[in-house]
Amino acid sequence: MLQPREYQTEALNAVMQKYKDGITRQLVSLPTGCGKTIIFGLVAEAFKAKTLVLAHREELLHQAQQKIKLVYPDADTGILQAEERGGLDAEICIASVQTAIHHTAELAERNYRLLICDEAHHAVSNSYTKIFRDLGFLQDEQDKLLLGVTATAFRGDNAALGAVFEEIVFERSIAAMIKGGYLCPPRGLQFATHTNIADVDVQRGDFNASQLSKVINTERRNNLIVEAYKEHGENRHGVVFAVSVDHARDLAVAFQEAGIACDLVYGDMPKEARRDILKRYENHELQILTNVGVLTEGWDVPDTDIILMARPTKSKTLYIQCIGRGLRLAPGKQDCLIMDFVDIARQHNICSFGTLLGEQLKPKRGGNKGKGGGYAGDVDEIQLDSSGGIISREGQEIELIQQSQFVWERMLDDYRIKFMNGTSVWCQAVEGGFTTFFVEESGETRKLSDIVLPLGYAMGVCEDFVRKNSISLHSRKDAPWRKDSATEKQINALQKMGIDFNPGLTKGEAADLMNAKISVPATDKQKYFIAKNNLHPNPQFLTKREASKIISAYKQVS
Repeated sequence: MLQPREYQTEALNAVMQKYKDGITRQLVSLPTGCGKTIIFGLVAEAFKAKTLVLAHREELLHQAQQKIKLVYPDADTGILQAEERGGLDAEICIASVQTAIHHTAELAERNYRLLICDEAHHAVSNSYTKIFRDLGFLQDEQDKLLLGVTATAFRGDNAALGAVFEEIVFERSIAAMIKGGYLCPPRGLQFATHTNIADVDVQRGDFNASQLSKVINTERRNNLIVEAYKEHGENRHGVVFAVSVDHARDLAVAFQEAGIACDLVYGDMPKEARRDILKRYENHELQILTNVGVLTEGWDVPDTDIILMARPTKSKTLYIQCIGRGLRLAPGKQDCLIMDFVDIARQHNICSFGTLLGEQLKPKRGGNKGKGGGYAGDVDEIQLDSSGGIISREGQEIELIQQSQFVWERMLDDYRIKFMNGTSVWCQAVEGGFTTFFVEESGETRKLSDIVLPLGYAMGVCEDFVRKNSISLHSRKDAPWRKDSATEKQINALQKMGIDFNPGLTKGEAADLMNAKISVPATDKQKYFIAKNNLHPNPQFLTKREASKIISAYKQVS
C-alpha cells in the first residue's frame, strides 16, 4: 500500500474537515505531477460510500482506477465507458463524462454520496453541470460531497468555477512543490521570433486557433524553433506544443529534416497509431513529440525534460498544463528546460514563465548556471533580419525558482519571515520536521498546515500564504529598498554591534547582517515572565530583543 505524501494527507484532512463544516462542493488545486489521483483514493476510503469519479479521457479513467487501488487496495472499482458497463455495479464507478451524460437517470438510482471530478477546470461546462444536477450534487443542503480536483483552479474563458464549487479547500503552488522537492525545478529560455500576432482575434479568452496557425506556422519560425533546440536543447527528451495539426506536422517535418527523431500526435488520428507513437516516445525511439492538445492532460512520461512552447497562448490553464508535463520527478533528471518562443503581441497579455509563479519575471543576462533550482546562463535574445536570417542565436534565460523569494531569518532551529506590520510566518522545529504558523501582530497564531512537514515544503507553504494574502513586498529579496545604499543609522548600528561589513553595502545587506545578529529566540526566563504576566499570547515566537522591549514597557507602567 502506497504511503501518501505530506501534502496529500493535508488535502485529505482539509476535505474531511470542510465537509464536517458543511462545505459540500469543494475544490482541491495541486500542480500537475503531484498525484492528485492519489487523493481520489484517500477521500473515497475515508468516505466509504457509493462514489462516482468523472474524467473526460480514456487514459484518465484507467489511471484513476490504478491510483485509487494504490492507497485503497480493497476498493471495489469499475469503469463506465462506451460499451464497458462494469462501473454501474461497482462501489466506485469511474466514468467518462461522454458516457455518464447519457446515463444520468441510471446513475441517479445508485444514490452516490461522493462525486469526484477530475480536471475540474472543465466543471462549468453544460455536460458536467447536467450530471451534477441530475445526481443531486448542486443542492445547498445535502449529505453528498462534490469534490473537484485540478492543477488550474480557473478557466481560460473566465467562466467562474464558483458557479459549481463553494470553496478551494486546499491548494499548493508550483513554487511550493518545487521547494518541497516534489517537482523538478524548471529552467527557462526565451526566444524572440519577431512574428507579429497582434492582429489575431481572441475567442473565449485565447487566440483564434485557425488565424494564429496561419500567422505562426511559417518555415522561418519553425526552423528557428528547431535551431534553438539543436543549440540549447542538449539532446533532451521532450514535447513541442503546436497550435494546429498543420503546425504540429510542419514542425515534426522540420525536426526530422534536421536529423532529430520526431513524430506528431493529434486528437483525430487513429487510436492505435497514436498509442504506437506515444510508446515509441516512452521507449526513447523518438527524441521529440509534436502535438496539438493531446498531451496537455492525462499523459505523463516523467523523464520528459524539455518543453517547447511553440504556440503563444493567453490561457493560464493551457500554459500551466503544458509546462506541467515536464515537471515530474524521474531518476537522473535534474531539471526541465522550458523554451518559450515569444512573438510580437502588443496589446495581448501572453502567458510565459511568470505564469508558473503568478508574477512577471525578468531575464537574467550573463553569468553561469546558478544554484538553488534557478539558472543564470550566458544568453541574449534571438534576432532575425528582414529576410528571416538568424543574426544572433543568443537567447534570454530566466531564473524561475530561486532558493527563496523572501528573506528568512534563522532563529536557532526555527525560521521566520517578519513583515513591517508586525506579523510574521514561521517554520517552527518540532520532532520529525516543522510546523507552520502565521503570527498576527497581537501574537495570536494561525496554523498553515495541521501536520509536521519537511523544511523545504514548510517554507513553500509559508511563502504560498504570503503571496496569496499579499501581506508585504517589503520582505522580498527583490524589494526595491534593498538595493539602496545603507543608511548612516544602519552603519552606526552595525559598528555598535561589532559586525564586520564591506564598504558600499546596501540597505538589504545591512538589514540581513543585523538580523543575523539579533535573531535569537527569547530566553526561557523572558518567556516565563511574559507568560506569567499575560504580556503576549505566544512568547515562543519572540526574539530576545522583542521580548526585552515587551518586558521593559511592562515594567515602566507597573
